Amino acid sequence: MKRKRGWLPALAATFVVASTCAAASPAALQKVSSFQYLVGTWNCTHTVGTFSGAYTTTYANTLGNLWLKQTYEFPSAQNAGIEPAVRAEYLMGYDERRQAWVRFGAMSNGQYFAIRMTETGDGGWSWKYVSFFKTQTTESPGSDATLTKKSDSEYAVDGPSYEQNGTRVTEHHVCKKL
Repeated sequence: MKRKRGWLPALAATFVVASTCAAASPAALQKVSSFQYLVGTWNCTHTVGTFSGAYTTTYANTLGNLWLKQTYEFPSAQNAGIEPAVRAEYLMGYDERRQAWVRFGAMSNGQYFAIRMTETGDGGWSWKYVSFFKTQTTESPGSDATLTKKSDSEYAVDGPSYEQNGTRVTEHHVCKKL
């Protein structure tokens, strides 16, 4: 009786794929480590048009230190009790194959975002929102928002800009580390 050896190549291929995925990319680890100043909890203020408020955001390393996880907590009190508190979670990581940063986020109000990010050279990023669906408008050049590192304990985010109740507004955020 002759044994079939068809499982051996499949097992070898599985092992190679698993070991390749398990090995952390040195370039990605280095890129993420260059943004370690973000790890911790931050108190932030923001203005959008005539509205302003405060929120907390926290950054932590996750998934083998290849990603930064950012969590937002927008309290309901800032919305004058009209809307419930909003929570958001984002993952940011470096795609070595494409030599680019990515950011994926979802919010407790149902919004979600996919974002391409570019390092600004000063410890910050500019980013561009990406659509999963075809739209009537074409993507505008440049960036939609920019995170500017002011120091290891302060950063600002300017953008995005959009229409709100018939008026063009731009988000402005200032965050200080606790």
